[in-house]
Amino acid sequence: MRYGPVGELEVSVIIPARNAEAWLGECLESVRAQHPREIIVVDGCSLDDTVSIARSFGARVLSDEGRGLPAARMLGVQNAGCEVVALIDADVVLPPGTLSRLLREFDDGGYDGLQFGLASESDGPGYWGAALAWHHNHSRVRSWFGVSATLMRRDVLLSVGFDDNFRSGEDIELRIRLENGGYKLGVSPTTVVRHRFADTFDCARDQWLQDGAGMARTIRKHPGRAGWLAVLPLLASVRGVGLSLVHAPRFLPYWAGFLLYNYRAMFGEILRPQARPLSVGGNAAWLAAARIAPMVTGFLFWALAALLLPPEQIGLGSAVVAAALLTVQLGMLGVGPATLTLLPSEPDGGRRLTATSLLTVGVSALLVGGVLAAVTYSMGSGVGEAWRNPVVTIIFLATALFASAAYQLDHIGVAQERADRALVRSLLQSLVQLGVLGLAFAAGIRDLSIVVGAVAAGALVSVLAGLRQLRRARLEPDWRHGLRPRSAVGLLRPGLPNHALMMADRAPGYLLPLIVAATLGPATTAAWYIVWMMASAVFFVPQSAGFSLQTALAGTRSRPGLVSSAIRASLLLTLAAGLILLLLGPYLLQFLGPHYASAWVLLPVLVPALLLSCVTQVYYGLCRARGRLVESTFVAVLTAALVVIPAAAVAQQFGLTGVSVLWSAAQAAAALIAVWRLITLTRVKPAAPDPVSSAAFNEPTGIEKS
Repeated sequence: MRYGPVGELEVSVIIPARNAEAWLGECLESVRAQHPREIIVVDGCSLDDTVSIARSFGARVLSDEGRGLPAARMLGVQNAGCEVVALIDADVVLPPGTLSRLLREFDDGGYDGLQFGLASESDGPGYWGAALAWHHNHSRVRSWFGVSATLMRRDVLLSVGFDDNFRSGEDIELRIRLENGGYKLGVSPTTVVRHRFADTFDCARDQWLQDGAGMARTIRKHPGRAGWLAVLPLLASVRGVGLSLVHAPRFLPYWAGFLLYNYRAMFGEILRPQARPLSVGGNAAWLAAARIAPMVTGFLFWALAALLLPPEQIGLGSAVVAAALLTVQLGMLGVGPATLTLLPSEPDGGRRLTATSLLTVGVSALLVGGVLAAVTYSMGSGVGEAWRNPVVTIIFLATALFASAAYQLDHIGVAQERADRALVRSLLQSLVQLGVLGLAFAAGIRDLSIVVGAVAAGALVSVLAGLRQLRRARLEPDWRHGLRPRSAVGLLRPGLPNHALMMADRAPGYLLPLIVAATLGPATTAAWYIVWMMASAVFFVPQSAGFSLQTALAGTRSRPGLVSSAIRASLLLTLAAGLILLLLGPYLLQFLGPHYASAWVLLPVLVPALLLSCVTQVYYGLCRARGRLVESTFVAVLTAALVVIPAAAVAQQFGLTGVSVLWSAAQAAAALIAVWRLITLTRVKPAAPDPVSSAAFNEPTGIEKS
């Protein structure tokens, strides 16, 4: 036991406090009764009697000058005189003898950090304090190491320290670094202290907002270790609702606020601009996450539609959505890939180029959408049946417009080496789509236009969020100079040479649902589209790696080994996503019913081909960066021809399995060519770019001079 010469515990108790007069007296009284060597109260510029209360109990008072909770704790640690410090928040009360008991556990177990067990309680008789306390007492988070009532070795804290950039969530971030450093941490199962919550809605809301912002900061700093925290509020809400239904139904409204404000703070924090660019692997991972994360909500979207609408309606709806996505690809005119090359060198941070690119793809998407609708309407069968409803046609055009702008904003984020912004918008888009569909069906609306309208609403929200992200990063579009025809022409010069490659690469994915709809009918298309949607979500991973490589090679951080790094990152991420798809896909399809369950046999055919595409997409990224567009376009056109030309005949003869095998065989052929060319291109010094591509990329864009 650590005792001083007059019987005190050799512990320095550090209590950060700001405007804590309501709780500080009881906290200090319980601490002083434990006889620690010293008590240090670190004041955060309080406006009440916090300082005078602290001094009345004999505490040494320091001021953190309003720098926040992590800085306050570190200031106390730096001024502590004992080898062991006790970090105690002002809302904690120590029952008699608990400090000495925890110190004994600390010494006997050889801990570097040991937290008290926390028994939460409300500070009043109302609803919100009781709900907060009930949540914490029934939460798995109770077993997580934190610092609200914790013993730690002073030298460990001095060497590792809190991150002053955190205003909340600093305990989770500290725990990650302590665990990475091999320090021994724990939570006492027997020595428990009282932990109080204020009994107001403002307190609950502040707790939720702090938790959400803290998790977001931790995710940004430790994406590998803490990325899963993005779904923690959702998982906690599902668990909490289940427990509340069984044990405490009156707390159900609490979980609605918990979920809303956690994600509000999380999204707000991730939207906050960062100065640092992401690495190639990080940029690819964030962009891949932006494509894969909505997979769950996307499946729920189509599952809800499939449960409430007949397969014929689902097949037609999926064909309309596929037509909208094809319109986006046709209408991009190579602007997205051109942005990846041009934006990193723009002197104004790309503000003019951003405005020009958004206008260009928007106008182009509307024109292409109108032509596509007219052509398919004249054909009559397949998606052409949908245009008989003018409302569906109008919503289709709106979807094409908003989705093209959202897609271009993704390219802008990748070009700025901040693909993490795309994840936020992607999640918002998915949640809005699901919410609009759910509300419409709850209101008794059962119509094809609702399915397409929900997709349009999600895309619109994504665009609005993207513009807000740029504004907060002080990179908002320069509409005054960017919306000039000369600027658009200047952007299309390097964009159009990319367009053939992009279309050849992407079009088969959007054409196959239309071919299946015209050949096998809407009902079969419904099953195909669900599986194809799952596979397409994974296919975005290798595409993300290719885009990220192109941006890195075009920017100032190009270095040897980028190609191999991009391939490794792409393979690892695609393998993980593919395994998840193979494991969960059959169960998800079975959930939809027998009409969809039999389509699980397509997944083992599609997933290996997704791995092969990793090499192909990196090859395309290298070719874009080096201006070898003629070569790469030839490979992409060959691959597309191998898929599209025989697709209708194969579908008639072999059904959906034949279409899947056909697509996989084409991907294998492209991968073989890509491997050969990557070996050649990375062994030799980069050759002069293709004349057509070189001329396009070296032409003045007109952005700087507009």
